[in-house]
Amino acid sequence: MKNIILVCFMAFFVTFTQAQKNKYAANRAENAVSLIKANMEISDSDVVFLKETLYNKYASNALKIRGKNLTEEEKKEVYRSAFKDTRKKLMEVFTNDQVKKIIKLEKESFQK
Repeated sequence: MKNIILVCFMAFFVTFTQAQKNKYAANRAENAVSLIKANMEISDSDVVFLKETLYNKYASNALKIRGKNLTEEEKKEVYRSAFKDTRKKLMEVFTNDQVKKIIKLEKESFQK
């Protein structure tokens, strides 16, 4: 009986923590995707993929950096690594030219 209660509690806890999104990452991804969508012709499924990919990038960066007292050089390394990983993931769906344009538009979205 105790094991069942413990398993149910753990399942609830995992579900609850997974449901909490990083609002900053979600907003940043939404802004970038809306600008990209306005300037490129991409399918709805690609928009969903792009939004998930960018959200994961921003949320992962935040987890790796916040509260870790990293130096500027260490932060740059985290960003470089995330950039490379994201580029590889985007290359699975988009062409090289599309990825370059996505990256350019993503950078533009930061300034708005």
